[in-house]
Amino acid sequence: MKKKATKKNAQRVSARGRGVQIDPAQFGIDLSVVLEEIKPHLEGTRREIGEAAGGMAPNVVSDLLTGNRQPSLGSLAALAHASGGQLDLKYKPPKPKKRGKP
Repeated sequence: MKKKATKKNAQRVSARGRGVQIDPAQFGIDLSVVLEEIKPHLEGTRREIGEAAGGMAPNVVSDLLTGNRQPSLGSLAALAHASGGQLDLKYKPPKPKKRGKP
C-alpha cells in the first residue's frame, strides 16, 4: 500500500537528496586541470559542443569553458566525449600493510 503524499513526506524525501558537497581538490584532484586538457580538442559552437556532450545547455558549456563554473566529473566525461575522446578514471588500491614479525 502506497503512503499518501503529504507536504511533510515531500520535505523528508527532498532532505534525503541533499548531500554534502565534496570538493575533489581536497583529495588531490583538480578537475579544472583536466578540463584544460580537453578544451583544445573541442570543436564547434557552444550549442554543437553541448549537443555532442549529451544535451548540455550552451550557457553551461560556455560557463565551464570560461571558468565561470567548476566542472563536475560528469560534465568532464560529457565534454571528453564531445571532443571525441574519453575520460579515464582509475582507482589505485592502497599498498598492503606490512605484517609484524610473528
